[in-house]
Amino acid sequence: MDDGRYGSDQPRPDGRPASSGSRPARAQVAGSARSLMVVGKVLAGLALAALALAVAMTYRSGVLPPWWLVGGAIVAGAVTVGIGVALWRTRLPGHPIRFGALSGLSLVLIALSLVLSHAMVALTDFTNGIQPTTAATVRYDVIALKSHSPDIASLAGQPVGRLEGDPNAALVQTELNRLVQVNLVDVADPGALAELITDATLPGAVINDAYLALYEENLPEFYASVQILRSFDIVPLGPTWAPTWTPKPDPGPATTPFVLYISGVDSYSYSGRSDVNILAVVNPGSGRILLVSTPRDYYVQLHGTTGRKDKLTHAGIYGVDMSVATLQDLYQIEIDYWLRINFNSVVRLVDTVGGIEVYSDYAFTSAHGRHSFVQGWNHLNGDQALAFARERYSFAGGDRVRGQNQEKIIEGLVRRFSDPTILLRYNTILSSLQDAFQTSAPGDLITGLVNHQLSQKIDWQVESISVNGSDASEPTYSMGNQRLYVMIPDQATVRAAQDRIAQVLAG
Repeated sequence: MDDGRYGSDQPRPDGRPASSGSRPARAQVAGSARSLMVVGKVLAGLALAALALAVAMTYRSGVLPPWWLVGGAIVAGAVTVGIGVALWRTRLPGHPIRFGALSGLSLVLIALSLVLSHAMVALTDFTNGIQPTTAATVRYDVIALKSHSPDIASLAGQPVGRLEGDPNAALVQTELNRLVQVNLVDVADPGALAELITDATLPGAVINDAYLALYEENLPEFYASVQILRSFDIVPLGPTWAPTWTPKPDPGPATTPFVLYISGVDSYSYSGRSDVNILAVVNPGSGRILLVSTPRDYYVQLHGTTGRKDKLTHAGIYGVDMSVATLQDLYQIEIDYWLRINFNSVVRLVDTVGGIEVYSDYAFTSAHGRHSFVQGWNHLNGDQALAFARERYSFAGGDRVRGQNQEKIIEGLVRRFSDPTILLRYNTILSSLQDAFQTSAPGDLITGLVNHQLSQKIDWQVESISVNGSDASEPTYSMGNQRLYVMIPDQATVRAAQDRIAQVLAG
């Protein structure tokens, strides 16, 4: 008890500093010190809880190698516990500097743990978000000549054409009946349907939206003459084609080789032409990737069909499963997964990673964007990469060279994503990737590959090949009797590709 014998600046006989101020002031200081010490203990507990959350989220994501996770958790846990114990044992007002430093370190640990937790949650959400929806929708359009009334009700009671053998015919008829009552007439093929609409035999038709792209490419005058009266989406009750393809159910260990079909599209409807058709044969154990490009106009037998062959790009009209199954037939292999790239989104993806390096076999100027490329190495931003991947008119080899350049874009992205510093931009990269592609590959495969890359630091060796063929003009399964440009497969190049695929899969 202070009896006033010692001044505020004079030490007591026992060496302790004299009390300063009145009793209420001293009580206020002691109360503040106790409150701060409680805050410090809370910070220590929060740091430990945040670390536990980060470890749990990282374990759940499966992205880190086990020894990274265990070792990191032990080190981070020891540091967090050490700071927490020191903070609990620090007394105020005797050690304010130590208390402040330890409290600051606790806040840093909390922030780092929350950032890591957010990154792992974002990665998990990403791997779940790029999976296609279970209920894939297919869009249909009701079309008529532009000279026709734009009101769909004007078709009431009229004959309206539809393509014969449409696997969704019953669902389409039900949905169309909700809009207008018509008399549906089956027509053999899109070419014949176009003729019947042009000569006014049929006032309109209901067709899969993907066929409009066929008309745009092969019957541009007819395409320019029609209008869409109404569009609607249907959800197929089962496979849109039979027999169908099913993805690999279990990716297995991270070193298991697999084959991925890469389809380049400009939209994400279930059906639609694929202008990019690349098989990525991946062997994580040996660190090898083989890219096999198949020209879009390759003249192949669509899986499960008889009679006329068709362009490979037309297989996508019947769904991505048809494209996969048709390529399996061509190369006599099993394709484990598919990946659809929206090449318009590749622009943002390439920009997000800071550009890519690609080697061009030719010096040329692209039609898209009028970008100039030198023979040799080129650093490309997103728009340049899209132009490089799409150009074909600058080359005598046309679509053959375009396919090779598309493989080079993929090679450039593989090299860029092998750089560990890319992980520092995970948030913006994941946002770009979310819009850039969809895949049937399970999330476990993606996180397993990341885990394997971090653990082994693989220097991936990428090889690109393409099959070839001869130019021809033939009728197609999808367009009927109308002759279209096609490429007749050179079976020697197909067999050579089969051999290389087998070699890479074997190691």
